[in-house]
Amino acid sequence: MPLTAKKSAKGELRREAILTEARRMLLGEGYQNLSLRRIAAALNISIGNLQYYFSSKDDLVETLLTREIDASLDIMHGVNWDPTNVVSSTKTVVRTLLHHYAGEAGRFYTIAESLALHDPRFAQLKAGGYAHVFREVESLVGVLVPSLDLDRRQSLTQVLVALIDGASLQVQFGEIEVPLDAVERLAEDVATALLHLTENWS
Repeated sequence: MPLTAKKSAKGELRREAILTEARRMLLGEGYQNLSLRRIAAALNISIGNLQYYFSSKDDLVETLLTREIDASLDIMHGVNWDPTNVVSSTKTVVRTLLHHYAGEAGRFYTIAESLALHDPRFAQLKAGGYAHVFREVESLVGVLVPSLDLDRRQSLTQVLVALIDGASLQVQFGEIEVPLDAVERLAEDVATALLHLTENWS
């Protein structure tokens, strides 16, 4: 293997190690306790070496959040649903997304929400992530209920996204502990009822 290729492979491994440790620290200890110095110490590298890959903590966090957004879109693209079966397709999509967001992905989005309140950089990133997810869900709604006009399709999409957001937050942070499977079943039924309701909109 050429020397430049070896350096490139080693550099990519180092970059991934930094992201893995940063992810662990961010989810486990929170944004305030995340620091480049602590990550460097955990990986036994110099702070200068780390900053070769990420010049600041916010650069690092932005990369992590961007990866979460991309992973969410990949999951949505990978859902197997039948456009001829509204009930089955709705339940499949809702369960898949809720299961995803009720885990670490949802915690990342919660962190992004918090950072976005005070930092335009993260506000833009969060808005872009939601816009991507919204477009994917809206596209699905358009296929499942083709009779809807644009305004009603977007309104239904907002309700469905809010349903998934709220359900995932309840699973993670609600004071009353509710099994994920029970929440998923309820969310599926609500989403299906909403889609059936819209079929009668005139």
